[in-house]
Amino acid sequence: MKKRRVFCALLALVLCVSLCTPILADGDILFVAVNDSIPLTLSALPYESSSGIYVPYTAFDASPGGVIPAYNAQAQTFVLFTRQRRLVFDLAEGTVTDQDGNVKTVSTTFRGGMLYVPLVYCASFFGLKVTLLKSENGYPILRFTTGSEVYDDSLFVEKAESLIRYRIEQMNTPEPDRNSSSGQTDTPKNPEQLADPEPEQPPATVYLAFTNAGTMAENAALLEEYALRGTFFLTAAEINADPALVRALYAAGHILGVTVPEDCETVAASLLEANDALCRALNFKTLFALLPFWQQEGIVDFAVLTRPQEPVSAEFAAQQSETAQLLVLSENASQALATLHTANASIELLRETTKLP
Repeated sequence: MKKRRVFCALLALVLCVSLCTPILADGDILFVAVNDSIPLTLSALPYESSSGIYVPYTAFDASPGGVIPAYNAQAQTFVLFTRQRRLVFDLAEGTVTDQDGNVKTVSTTFRGGMLYVPLVYCASFFGLKVTLLKSENGYPILRFTTGSEVYDDSLFVEKAESLIRYRIEQMNTPEPDRNSSSGQTDTPKNPEQLADPEPEQPPATVYLAFTNAGTMAENAALLEEYALRGTFFLTAAEINADPALVRALYAAGHILGVTVPEDCETVAASLLEANDALCRALNFKTLFALLPFWQQEGIVDFAVLTRPQEPVSAEFAAQQSETAQLLVLSENASQALATLHTANASIELLRETTKLP
C-alpha cells in the first residue's frame, strides 16, 4: 500500500512537471486557443518559475469564457473580469483582490517589458481549464477550455494543424514584388532613367475616443461587431444619469475616462466630481481625462489627453500613415468604422500611457 502511494505521488509530480515545462519553438510564436478555435497569436511565450506557469497578460485578449483583461501601467493595476467575477492585481503590492474584497498575495512579473500573470490561478478563478500543447511542428499552443469544447486535446491539435501551418506560412511569406507579377521587366535604354518604385503606403494607426453618453451604447455594440475595444469619456452628469451604462461599458472591457462640458468653468472640480461618480458606479476611479488644451491649466491629478481643436475625420485619419491619429467620435460611429476598416487602418486601444504627437 505504501509503495502504491509513493507511485501515485510520483505520477502526479510527473504530470505537474509536464504541464509546467514551457513549450518553445523557433520564432517564439504562441497560439492561444479557446475551446476549438485559435483567435490569437502572440510573440511572447509562457515560462515556468518555482511559483508555477506564467503567461503574458495579452493571452487573455482572446477573452476565454468572456474574461476581459485591462492593464493600467500608470496605476500599476491589472484587472481580469466578467460580469460576475473580478480580479484586481496591485502590481506594486503583489496582491490581488476579488469582487468580494478578499485579498491574497499573488505574484506577477515582467519579462522584456511584458507583464506576466500566473496562468493556473487566473484561469481557475473564472472556471477555465488550461493545457499547454505542442503542434506537429513544435509550436506551443495555450488552450483555454470552458466545458463547451468538442475536441479533446489530441484531436484539437490534429484539427488545428492546417490552420497553424497556414498562419506560419503567411508570417514567413515575403511581400509580393508588384513589378514581377506580370513576368516582364522593362529595361530603360539610359541607366540614368532608372527610378525607384514608389513604396507601398503602410496602413494608418488610429486611436478612438468616444464622447456623448447618448450614443455610447450603440457605439459599443458597433465595436463588438468589429471585435474591438474602445475608450469612453463621460462627464459627471452623464455618469450620474446612467450608471448602468457605465457598468456595461466596463464589463465589456472598454476603458473609461472622464471629461467636462466645453463651457465648464470649474474643470478641476468637475473632473473630481466625475471621478467620484465613477467610483459610486464601479468602486473604481480613473486617471484618464479628455480635455481641449485651453481647459488643461492646473490639472495635475489626471493623465490628460488633448482633444483636437479641429475634429479629425475618419477619411483623413485613414490616409495618415506616418503619424498616429486620434479620432474623437460623439455621434454614431458606423460610417467612421466602415471607412477605417475599408482602408485597413490599424485601430489601437487608447490608454492613458498612449503617446500621441
